[in-house]
Amino acid sequence: MVDSGEKEPDAVLADFFNEAAKRFFGYSYLFPYQRLVAANILEAARHRGIPVQTPGGAERGEQPFFQDDARASDSGCLGRQIVILPTGSGKSLCFQLPAVFMEGITLVIYPILSLMADQERRLRERGFDPVTLRGGQCGEEREALWKKLRSGKSKFIIANPEVLLTPPVMNRLGSLGIAHVVVDEAHCVGEWGESFRPSYLEIGRIIEASGAPLITAFTATAGAPVLEKIERYIFGGGAHLISGSPNRPNITYSALGCVLRDLAVRDLLLTNSRPAIVFCSSRPGAERLAHYLREKLREEGAAWYGEVRYYHAGLDKSERAEVERWFLRNREAVLAATCAFGMGIDKADIRTVIHRDCPPSVEAYLQETGRAGRDGLPSKAILLWGPDDQMSLRRAGSEQEKARLTGLLNYARDISRCRRKTLLELLRYDDSDAISADTSCCDVCEKRVSAALREESGIVDFFRRNRRRYTISEAASILAGGDINWAEEEARAAIGCLLKIGKLKTLKSFFWKGKITVSGEPLTPQQFRISLC
Repeated sequence: MVDSGEKEPDAVLADFFNEAAKRFFGYSYLFPYQRLVAANILEAARHRGIPVQTPGGAERGEQPFFQDDARASDSGCLGRQIVILPTGSGKSLCFQLPAVFMEGITLVIYPILSLMADQERRLRERGFDPVTLRGGQCGEEREALWKKLRSGKSKFIIANPEVLLTPPVMNRLGSLGIAHVVVDEAHCVGEWGESFRPSYLEIGRIIEASGAPLITAFTATAGAPVLEKIERYIFGGGAHLISGSPNRPNITYSALGCVLRDLAVRDLLLTNSRPAIVFCSSRPGAERLAHYLREKLREEGAAWYGEVRYYHAGLDKSERAEVERWFLRNREAVLAATCAFGMGIDKADIRTVIHRDCPPSVEAYLQETGRAGRDGLPSKAILLWGPDDQMSLRRAGSEQEKARLTGLLNYARDISRCRRKTLLELLRYDDSDAISADTSCCDVCEKRVSAALREESGIVDFFRRNRRRYTISEAASILAGGDINWAEEEARAAIGCLLKIGKLKTLKSFFWKGKITVSGEPLTPQQFRISLC
């Protein structure tokens, strides 16, 4: 067979995107999914009448260059994509690259200010001049931004749903020439929309006001319930789904049962690599943990005890920016943070992600653990669990929220099944090839897992050797002064918890009233499982 010297269309497309990625963004190579998503956007733009600069002869009306036969036949979904790609796979480039080659503005909707600031910084570093809409901008500032957009100097608008829904902005959207609306971290529609961010349920109204013919929603994780909400609230119906594997083979998953969570975090930080993020469920919790860690790590002689800070949405703009800069450049950093930090933050070398508190769903958990190991090197994700998880379950709102939280809580307690496989199944992602036979997969596969609380062994052994000798206060004082190295209130809390769950019992007979002994029957792993009742 004679080689004509001409490349197949797929090869030309790959060359075109690789060259463009290198020229405009400094990347030498695109992943196949990035090329597919970008090509679909440009092909849909061409079909919708948006001028597109394309390679070859496509702009001269010949056979469309950006073509995906399966999608071309589905005209109802043309230009409407839900893209699920794992954290670190370069979702931003999927919409930034097409924006360079098509006429019109790309509006990108982000959930949090830190992510907006990070994306603005990265676009400016690449020579673009994005417009960022924030709350608190005065009339003169906004007018300058509208003028910049009218002049064609900006290809990108960065905003969150709340600012877009304000009447002055909504009234302008239709006149800005927006060609493409991108909803990044689209799982927030399902995670936050029906609870504390109702603006996410109004994204469809934003899209309608913009008049944009192209819509793309990006996320790293989305199970069936979240996908249904994305389709309903963003697209008002169907959308084409492009889904990569959510599996992150370089992350080793583990779970640890404990009563004293802050102490467990301290010990994990002493034995695992940094930089590290510790996710907390509340702003006060993140602040308290950061102060606690600084004190305890200093007592342990850790030279890096001062490299602990906190981050949450309650900080002002300058404080958040300073913490972000500090964390991005610091290789010893430990950050206690709420979910306000993390999504899309481009720090490739995070080695450990610890969840002090259980997040509300497997989607949230995989999003946050996905901060680890974006450089592809081995990293760890550790989820703490304990008896007080029942309080989180009681605080959950709807039955659906309870069911999703229950699935993750039971994942933490299950010592019989591969954690990676369980996480993928919770997402209803069925791909046996995604599970490697590598023994570094998780603590279950490595056979280093326990159904017991980490404090249980030492305390139960103490009372086994000292049956009916000490009250809770007496025992706490002794344990705090021994090898365990706890504060007395920590020892008292741990003993109280073991009494509550039946590992220990308080005697009521006259001679030993108030003394503590070991219960007769230990709890089975199944008794640790969380139920909805």
